[in-house]
Amino acid sequence: MSRAARWWVVFGACNVIVALALIWTTRVVVDLERRELAARAETDYQQSLRLAMWRMDSWLAVLFAREAARPSSDYLSPDLESDFVELRFEIDAQGLAASAQESLDTYRGYLDPNAVHLAFSATDGLVETKLADPQQDPSQLVKTQNEFDARLACGVPRPPGEDLAGRQVVAWLEPPAPQSEPALAFLRRTELDGADRIQGFILAWPRLHDRLLLEIDDLFPDARLERVASNEPTDPLGRGLANIPVKMVAAAQPVLPTTGFTAGRTALTVAWLAAIVAAIVVGATLRKSIDLGERRRRFVSAVTHELRTPLTTFQMYSEMLADGLVTTEEQRRQYLQTLKDESQRLSAMVSNVLTHARLEERGGSRQFESMTLNALLTRLKPPLERSVESTPMTLCLDVDGPDDIPLSVNAEAIGQILGNLVDNAAKYANGTTSPTIRLSAAAKNGSLVMTVRDHGPGIPREQVRVVFDPFERGGRDPADPVPGVGLGLALARGLARDLGGELTLESPSDGGARFRLELPTVAET
Repeated sequence: MSRAARWWVVFGACNVIVALALIWTTRVVVDLERRELAARAETDYQQSLRLAMWRMDSWLAVLFAREAARPSSDYLSPDLESDFVELRFEIDAQGLAASAQESLDTYRGYLDPNAVHLAFSATDGLVETKLADPQQDPSQLVKTQNEFDARLACGVPRPPGEDLAGRQVVAWLEPPAPQSEPALAFLRRTELDGADRIQGFILAWPRLHDRLLLEIDDLFPDARLERVASNEPTDPLGRGLANIPVKMVAAAQPVLPTTGFTAGRTALTVAWLAAIVAAIVVGATLRKSIDLGERRRRFVSAVTHELRTPLTTFQMYSEMLADGLVTTEEQRRQYLQTLKDESQRLSAMVSNVLTHARLEERGGSRQFESMTLNALLTRLKPPLERSVESTPMTLCLDVDGPDDIPLSVNAEAIGQILGNLVDNAAKYANGTTSPTIRLSAAAKNGSLVMTVRDHGPGIPREQVRVVFDPFERGGRDPADPVPGVGLGLALARGLARDLGGELTLESPSDGGARFRLELPTVAET
């Protein structure tokens, strides 16, 4: 695995760790928000439940207080009427039931003395009922118990002492037949003429049920009231009434989904965006660093290879000349010419590297001169021809349109751009059936357009995208016999852009390569 690949593996692993941490944090925060919403819904439900219990118990307290305050002697008076009382009755010590109302026969089966005494012994007042639920939260249990005791304290108080006289309960009387419904009765012990009696009344439960629900219709519109058996503890969730053995049944309020951005979700969004931006920035920086390292590696490899040939030539030829091994004047001139050519090549390579470095630092020069197109080509033609004179290639120059148009250009930079393009064409198109490098120039519409065309093998399709990258030699190995460090095209495009123009590559249909240079220019009037 290469060093760059190892760096990318480490970077990917770090991203995965950060992403997993954010996913875990997101799940925790969302779960906490969901629990918070559920807790809020439960709190609202409990508050509404307590308010509903207070309303119903307060209404019942008024009803029972009025009935409990009636004198024992007037309890069977036919003038006592109530919308919620079906039958007023009295049971004497012998167990005989009496009433001034005609409905006594209807409810006589409910007034069995044993059933009435059983109701007293089973309930003996709701005050004795305790809340118990071992699975309930202790704090909630205490709160519910205190709430129930407070509501009970606001009801009709029992007389003090342990004597049975005055004891009053509200209980369900079992029906005489299995198919009948139990009857809700208010019972109290009294003493009249020295004899114990039980007085009470049977409540009209359907009407009372609807009247109690009317009190809480705004809180629980779908609620209903259910009977609580005498041996059943008061509802641990606080839904039992304090005055009658009844509990309310109502669906809990649904947990509404969160809409919009909460503080937690906003923080998570910011964290995710920050992580994504950081990953992009770090990834871009890592890519730049790896690219820079790769470019440095290619630069060192190419420069080392390019320096080896001229330095070896310098050492060998200089030693031969210094030691007097060159005996003829012709050989001496050949050796000196070779040293001159190698020194020029080395100087050009160093010049390209320095120019590229200045362009990388945005330090390019923009010294424009006023001249015609013909004068520009006249200045550029000799050095371009010298660059191909040692090869079988020939340079042809074409001018499209008039060549006497006055221009404002940077001749030195244009010469360096064309020099690199022609030099590349001479090196890579050498040996083709059409050894011609065609340079075309035209000045029109405020632009100078120049093209360099060869008929060589062209540039492979997969290398077109990177051919202008620094130290890129079109896929050639650094040990390729064709000299070069891969800076020519990168330098040419950099100079073109520094002048405000562009250098592009075109692939003609008949093969070869064509580079198009377009530069803005100002015609002098």
